[in-house]
Amino acid sequence: MFVPFLIAFAIVEANQFVDTFWISGLGTAASSAISTIIPFYILLMSAGMGISVGSTTTIAFRMGRGEHEEAGRLASNALIVGAIASVLVSIILFLLLDPAIDVLGVQSIRQECRDYMIPLILLSMPMICLLILGGNLRGEGAARKSTIIQITAAVLNMVLDPIFIYGLDMGIFGAGLATGLASLIALGIGLSWYFRGRTVLRIDRSTMRPDIQVMKEMLAVGGPRTVNELIASAMTFIQRIFFVVAGGTAAVIMYNYPWRFISLFMLPGKAFENSLIPVGSAAHGQGDTEKMWSAYMYCFKLTAAVSIIATVIIFVFAEPLMSIMTYESSMHEMLPKLVWCLTLSSIILPFTALRGVGAALLQAMKKAKVPMYFDLFWGSMRMIVYASSAYGLLGVDPFDGIIYGMVVMYSLSGVFMNMLAIWNFRRLKQRNGAAVPPLL
Repeated sequence: MFVPFLIAFAIVEANQFVDTFWISGLGTAASSAISTIIPFYILLMSAGMGISVGSTTTIAFRMGRGEHEEAGRLASNALIVGAIASVLVSIILFLLLDPAIDVLGVQSIRQECRDYMIPLILLSMPMICLLILGGNLRGEGAARKSTIIQITAAVLNMVLDPIFIYGLDMGIFGAGLATGLASLIALGIGLSWYFRGRTVLRIDRSTMRPDIQVMKEMLAVGGPRTVNELIASAMTFIQRIFFVVAGGTAAVIMYNYPWRFISLFMLPGKAFENSLIPVGSAAHGQGDTEKMWSAYMYCFKLTAAVSIIATVIIFVFAEPLMSIMTYESSMHEMLPKLVWCLTLSSIILPFTALRGVGAALLQAMKKAKVPMYFDLFWGSMRMIVYASSAYGLLGVDPFDGIIYGMVVMYSLSGVFMNMLAIWNFRRLKQRNGAAVPPLL
């Protein structure tokens, strides 16, 4: 599953760069707006990401036991839950958008923030359901089909961005509209496969019925993962406040733009992480803990190797990489600080990538609450560090102190998450009466 995942994630990340590239041409106000409001976009997608992981895990578990009919009901009910969640999340975000802008202290770019988010809120249902549909396909082993719909959405977004932003003179509103419409078209393609019988599982009138028990099974994993995503989104929103306190809206750009490259170079680890969930879940359903451990170690070692190489590449080529994002005259003066942020942030790359592998093993064991509780605790500790730096309590430049704190906290989280994953796996082996594997 690694190669299809890697291709899909690479296209999606490329799409994010294209968005940033085109919006950078609109000037610092638009660039600051998308950097500031991006936590709301992540929050919007959190329900879809969490439910997607829940559907992947439970469908793969059922498929591993040969229970195809139950897996089909899980796939259908995941989409039903996603549709309900999209309505609720959209209403909440619409009501909170203006108050959030006030809390962040970015009233000067209020209109730009609203222009980007409104089309995303209105088209939230296809965006969320597209993520869930991809999770359904991965759960039944159709990683190639899952890749196709993700690539379709990303490529359409790339095509529509310049047309809407500049061709139709919609500005930043056009960027949000392009993202939503691209997801709608890709979702239609994916659903047509199910309705035409091109998939292993069935989604039709017989399965598209709300089933509380099936929803509970899926949400046993998807619920904690959704909460986990919401926690991450909330932390991202809160940290924006501290960045603004530390250095104004420019500080948000200086954090967000380097993070684009960190996310790009984390793609191999992300692909391994997402491959581990269905493979590990299917092995768990078969009672094959040896296969679970082999998959985890395989992903761990390769993710570590690739991430260390990526860190070296970023460290060496930080300046030319950041030059890509600062071609507009008002952005170019930020280049030295952006290069410094990217160089220092590259340290966290291996640790953050390996954190995902540890969390994936826990999710495959249906222990999704463990990373949820850990992230709630550790994210809170990270916010305390950021606040201490933003208000000058660490004795260093407020913005620099936040970046130093970020590197330390993210690095430690990767270590602790894998310790928790290994400890829980060893307990699972002991309960099954099998020999406990060595740590390496």
